[in-house]
Amino acid sequence: MLEQLLPFCVLMGAFLVLLAIGVPVFFAMGLASLSFVVAMGGQVPYSVLASTLVQGIDSFAFLAIPFFFLAGELMNTGGITRRLLAFAAALVGHIRGGLSHVAIIASMVFSGVSGSAVADASAIGGALIPAMKKERYPAEYAAAVVAAAATMGPVIPPSIAFVVYALVTETSVGELFLAGALPGLLMGAWLLATATWIARRRAFPFSPRATLRRVAATLRDAVFALVMPVIILGGIVGGVVTPTEAGVIAVVYAAVVGLFVYREMRLSELWRVVRESTISSGLILMMVAASGTFSWLVANMAIGQTLVEFFTSLTDSRWVMLIVINLFFLVWGLALEPPVALVTMVPLLVPLANAYEIDLVHLGVVVVLNLMIGQLTPPSGVVTFLTAQLAGAPLSAVFREAVPFTLALIVVLALVTFVPALALWLPGMLMGG
Repeated sequence: MLEQLLPFCVLMGAFLVLLAIGVPVFFAMGLASLSFVVAMGGQVPYSVLASTLVQGIDSFAFLAIPFFFLAGELMNTGGITRRLLAFAAALVGHIRGGLSHVAIIASMVFSGVSGSAVADASAIGGALIPAMKKERYPAEYAAAVVAAAATMGPVIPPSIAFVVYALVTETSVGELFLAGALPGLLMGAWLLATATWIARRRAFPFSPRATLRRVAATLRDAVFALVMPVIILGGIVGGVVTPTEAGVIAVVYAAVVGLFVYREMRLSELWRVVRESTISSGLILMMVAASGTFSWLVANMAIGQTLVEFFTSLTDSRWVMLIVINLFFLVWGLALEPPVALVTMVPLLVPLANAYEIDLVHLGVVVVLNLMIGQLTPPSGVVTFLTAQLAGAPLSAVFREAVPFTLALIVVLALVTFVPALALWLPGMLMGG
């Protein structure tokens, strides 16, 4: 057993050491793979490094990633996000701590376009955190609630994380998108309940109740934002478009609305929007490309079968195995960003999932939920780092404020883990998954 795991430990150890000393993820994966091939003394041909690097990203479906990033940027620049926030404020601003609820509801809708927690946190936080501070919400709380709300981005469809997971495990992107819908709404419900509890304890401010005329006006203004997720998901579920084509539709839709309907975006701004979204999506695609070599080396070690033999010798319970997977990814999510965790570790789980008859679509939702919780907690906590910077709040204080929201998300994780129907009912009903 130890002899079989030793090559994997050497490869993973080199990767983690390189990350620890500050080497970017793309180079860390590549250098760890190269070092391992060199250490093998010619047992693995060097041509594998080039071929697997290309194969790691050689899939049409990966084009969905830059398109969804670009759609989110266009929404933010074109005034769609601002109108969405105004509608959410008209609906729930009168509740105590209303701006907390605005952040959560707006993130739920924005998640239906961007598919990225970082994009959600940047768009919603950039507009809402200054408003919360102006209303005398503590800066660290404003950062925490926006960060927690942003974790819905990769769960509510469409989802960049689900695209990566689907390609790594060869599962249906459409089924995964549908599987994330109910858990994503459940996350929103628990976050809203938590925000309400905190607001009442601390006597946070609230706004006067909006008139029906005001609600109707903001709804009319935000209708283009609200229709957008319906078009994207409806096209995928109906079999009219692929996820990549849905991303193209989202980009065209957001651009047309921003340029010609709201007229808040100028043609001269398109280059900046494209450049910024390209950098964000390029970072993920570079990691995915490097993971091709990394995953190929791991697959050749037959680690998956070794893990199956080890765990089946300990337990035959699917539920125990799911608990182990949860604990593993909760810890893994603390250290690494979701795309890295997905491309490096998920391939090892496929044999385990098959051995324990765990549905891969259900497993995908469980894994992504785990990794989103990791986005709120140290030492990684990428989304929390971002919102703390936007709020100008001490990072340690933001992490403390995020604890109740993290616990709420863990409750949702437990429900989704032990009630698989929460993830599988919708794809089963609409796609026969």
